[in-house]
Amino acid sequence: MVSNSYNTNPITIKVSNVTKAFIIGKTRITILDELDFQCYENEFTIISGPSGSGKSTFLAVIGGLTRVDEGHVRVLNHDLNIMDEEALALFRSVYVGFVFQTGHLIDSLTVLENVMLPVELAGKKDLDDKSYDERAWSLLEEFKLNERAHSLPVMLSGGEYQRTAFIRALVLDPDLLLIDEPTSNQDIQTTEIIHQKLSNLKGKKNLIVVTHERQLFPLADKILTPVNGKLVPYEVD
Repeated sequence: MVSNSYNTNPITIKVSNVTKAFIIGKTRITILDELDFQCYENEFTIISGPSGSGKSTFLAVIGGLTRVDEGHVRVLNHDLNIMDEEALALFRSVYVGFVFQTGHLIDSLTVLENVMLPVELAGKKDLDDKSYDERAWSLLEEFKLNERAHSLPVMLSGGEYQRTAFIRALVLDPDLLLIDEPTSNQDIQTTEIIHQKLSNLKGKKNLIVVTHERQLFPLADKILTPVNGKLVPYEVD
């Protein structure tokens, strides 16, 4: 694991004094509590900790999916606090690749159509430009899914489903990847493919990965864990 004590790269993500709470019934549950976080350009951050400690909420805040109650969030020179929903949607589609733990594929679309959906939503699907088609097919081959391109999600194994979600996050070549438990309960082939891809992406993009998979820890520039609504250094055994 590389220390960033003397990192001179620009800061690309800065979260300052952020609080996020949810109301359940009459109870207010604070998930993020005056949390501070910063990430340097092309840094690989792993967040590891118990379920329900705010890891996924933190990813949602960074990716502009969830607004904070207090504090400030700046990502890739974008001030998320002042952006309206339309601007946030455009920001997410162009700059951020999400890999959710449950995949969130659209059941009525084939693997290839799911992969190409971000291209269409970002308005980059030009009939005269085949570059994204070529990138999609290249990724399908890399993730060993080219023979499943025209299959519906219901026809996929769990590993194939998760690999499709991973490709969808990569197709626009975003600057930031937010990945939630990419190898949780996956088959050996999927785990190996994703490990290799994350290794290849290290140093080329901002990566924030929520995982309990210790085999990924050596890739990280820093490892953090949620404690009382904040992120603190993870103590590796």
